[in-house]
Amino acid sequence: MREIRSFIKSASFSELEKAAELINEAIESQREQQQVKEEVLALIKEKGLTLDDLVSGAPVDKRAKVKPKYRIEKDGQIFEWTGRGKTPKAFSGVNLDDYKI
Repeated sequence: MREIRSFIKSASFSELEKAAELINEAIESQREQQQVKEEVLALIKEKGLTLDDLVSGAPVDKRAKVKPKYRIEKDGQIFEWTGRGKTPKAFSGVNLDDYKI
């Protein structure tokens, strides 16, 4: 909001007109989206459905969770790492073979 106030104080008349035009377009777009959402929700209720009915058929992430390959305990905390991606700080400078699970 501060940026907007600062802009208003320093902007020329034509810049303010352009900003007002952009703001009015954004307001109208939001208003149209809200109206469409209300129409869709009314249609869903009319058909006897709930949002949960629609979401329950959503695709599930099919990527398998990777099991950790390494486990180390430092300062009373246990750190696990799959061996993928950037090496965690807890595993830097150590022989990974010593911490294989």
